[in-house]
Amino acid sequence: MHRLVITAKLAPGTTHQQIARFISQNRPAMQNGGATGMMIRSGGTVHIFLEGPEAVTQAAASAARSSGLFTSADTEGAVPIRFRTFDKICLAYAKPEHLGGSLRREIGLLTGLELPQQPLAA
Repeated sequence: MHRLVITAKLAPGTTHQQIARFISQNRPAMQNGGATGMMIRSGGTVHIFLEGPEAVTQAAASAARSSGLFTSADTEGAVPIRFRTFDKICLAYAKPEHLGGSLRREIGLLTGLELPQQPLAA
């Protein structure tokens, strides 16, 4: 099992509906192949975390690169993992401020990303 992280820049004018369509089109192949993952959007950047068999995660990365949704998609090499961070999550889509604190911390520890925290209530 491997983890693959993609940092992609959204093409100008990309809508949430287009991203949702991309997820709907690619989720079945990921589920059938035993992969899990999450897309986290922060402004014009999307971080895509994929976990599972290397061939399945590479196929999902290829689909992202050829989708036309992104102007660039930089892939960090697949890293072997023993445990999933996104167990039972198959290509979810979220903004970082909507993630729970523990998931945000785990993503930060695993990837080095500094995800913004939820604003404190006044």
